[in-house]
Amino acid sequence: MPLFKVFSAPKATVTITPSKGSYVLGETIGGTISISPQEAFDCDEVRAELIGVERIRGRLQDFGGSAETRIYGPVSSGTAGPSRSQTELVMVNKPVKVSGAVRMESGQRKDMQFTMPLPSNLGPSYQGAREDGSWMERLWTIRAVVAVAGRPDLESRTDVSVAMLPPPPSESNSMQGAASAGAAAAGATAESAVPTQCPKCGAPIAITQEDLFFTCKYCGNSITLGSRSQIKKHSMLLNRLFTQQIVEAARKYMDKGIFRMNVARDAVITDVKLRYLPFWVFPVDVTTSFRGTTGGSGAPAGIGGGSGSSAETIGKLILVGADMYMRSQGRGRRGMGYQSGYTPPRTVAQTFSNHYVWPMMARESMIKEIKSFDVPVDQKVPFDQGKIPQEAEYLSSEYQEEDAKSRVRAEVDAKQRQVAASRVQVLETVTSNMTVGDGELIHAPVWFVYYTLKGESYVIAVDGSVGKILGGGRPLIKLR
Repeated sequence: MPLFKVFSAPKATVTITPSKGSYVLGETIGGTISISPQEAFDCDEVRAELIGVERIRGRLQDFGGSAETRIYGPVSSGTAGPSRSQTELVMVNKPVKVSGAVRMESGQRKDMQFTMPLPSNLGPSYQGAREDGSWMERLWTIRAVVAVAGRPDLESRTDVSVAMLPPPPSESNSMQGAASAGAAAAGATAESAVPTQCPKCGAPIAITQEDLFFTCKYCGNSITLGSRSQIKKHSMLLNRLFTQQIVEAARKYMDKGIFRMNVARDAVITDVKLRYLPFWVFPVDVTTSFRGTTGGSGAPAGIGGGSGSSAETIGKLILVGADMYMRSQGRGRRGMGYQSGYTPPRTVAQTFSNHYVWPMMARESMIKEIKSFDVPVDQKVPFDQGKIPQEAEYLSSEYQEEDAKSRVRAEVDAKQRQVAASRVQVLETVTSNMTVGDGELIHAPVWFVYYTLKGESYVIAVDGSVGKILGGGRPLIKLR
């Protein structure tokens, strides 16, 4: 072989032609590799390669921007920052062997068929920019490579469009399948179908019929699945504490209280987990009017208090009636155990108003350790999945907004009734006029510290934003 040929590729035209220009994630790409040699040469193999890349410029892990201006794409921490003007992430680079060693003769064209699967768990083709100048491009390419023995390879490439869902059928296909489509749609609607992609950015999602709510891990978009309505407000609290700080807070809680000295010294920490838990928060304005009785000197202390049984209350009222009868007869009352100067209870009628920012845990499972949590709404930031640590567990809401609002109404009503009852001895009537505003879903970082002590297991919940103990188990006492 002449020396100059060692440094040059064979004279040949290579093209790769997909069977169609647009595919769906999870679909199989098919096509043809055509080789037209202008000289004879030997090749080691012919292969097709599927390449998916993301090109990113600008900061991704920041605290600015809104859901409309963020970049949508799976980016691990540290891949882009202020010191990097552009980053290229290879999502996939998968070769498929089309042919082994073969002799190419001049003037004899060879067409070779190939197929390769598209991953279903990656993102579709995408181009987008953000107001701060950041941008992202997600590109899918198929490449043909003709590996030549002892010489540079030949190659050709072409871009393909990758979407989340199949394109809408053509008019002719629609007419042909109208009858079958109508029958299939008779028992179902679009509202009842389980979505497979985010309606905002098109990223793939994996949910089941049982899920009520989901948040896209790419763009942070949140919707309720029952109505497919978008969450009006979705915020989060940032985790500001490290594992060691959480453990120290939990150990102090173990020793808090009488007879608890050195409990933490014998406790064995078995696990520490960070979970992002969902809370619904509602603004509530409520005005309550109530009527009751209070006061009345000389009466038995329990009358009207509401703490005794009905029989006890009736019995005490009979004694008061007897006392009043004896007073009318001018007889003494010392023998009956009453003080002189008896006055009847007085009627109280009042109206009071309160404004609450009322939080409600949006899950029923895995939260028994949390006794109460006053969500610090002044520290919230717009929800961004990228700000949740990779090791944290993210939990979705188990309540839709309307269900949560109904529960909040009941809780606030009970609170107002409790306030009214504290102002009288006997609460006779109480009514509340309540206005509950739009809910805001807030995901909050909560650490769970698992430990054992003398064969018993306990869990302590700690707020990751401020370090406050939210509740949990601990031994009742520890005597020395």
